Amino acid sequence: MQICLISNASVYTDAALHSLLAHPEIKIAGLVKCTSVVGKRDDWRAYKDLILRSGPLYAGYLGAVTKPAYRLPHVPKWKSMSVWAHSLQCPILRTTDVSAPQTLDFIESCQPDIILTVHLGQILNAAFYERFAGKTYNIHPGKLPIYKGPDPVFHAIMENEQAFTVSLHESIQKIDAGKVLAEKTVVPVRRTLFRTNLELFSKAGQLVGSHFLGKNDCMPVPDDRAPRYRSWPTNGEVLRFLARGHRL
Repeated sequence: MQICLISNASVYTDAALHSLLAHPEIKIAGLVKCTSVVGKRDDWRAYKDLILRSGPLYAGYLGAVTKPAYRLPHVPKWKSMSVWAHSLQCPILRTTDVSAPQTLDFIESCQPDIILTVHLGQILNAAFYERFAGKTYNIHPGKLPIYKGPDPVFHAIMENEQAFTVSLHESIQKIDAGKVLAEKTVVPVRRTLFRTNLELFSKAGQLVGSHFLGKNDCMPVPDDRAPRYRSWPTNGEVLRFLARGHRL
């Protein structure tokens, strides 16, 4: 099975790729590295907007997990998407817009069986789904539909969850609303934002194997709690998160 993987490159992307390639049936046909910071921008104004939205501490956390140059000692070394592309001998495209015509043409040229988004902070637009509806899937580090949004682990920790779920779901235009195809629940040894996310994204291969390779060992479990969308953490929420003794 050939996969085109789209991501804001990070240590979480690296963990997902390692887990996917543990299955000999899976081949990475192409990589799309989204370089945007906020929206479709990667300039200094985008970094300013990020800090205004979520504060310097959360911005620093994102830098530590997405920029190898800013990696902190507790964050394991990881391979950049460029290094992955070289080692896998697959094409790679860098873009600030994953729904741009040239990005869509690149994905199509890779001839993937499925398109998988992993740790992607940009919303796919209508043009993307016009081309790839029905073959696009997302790895979401949260129980759906209870924890929709870009950083479900942050909000789950704030609500004192002890067990955390990572989901494979169909990607549709409505955010995090596609059918859940597989999920895995873990109780992390270290319940920090980083360690919990890392453990969840490292289950990506199991989820894909469960649904697409017929292993059927990560079946979704119904949950009757009300669906809720939570946006990016604000600076105030981050300060409350830390004041309660939680760690990024």
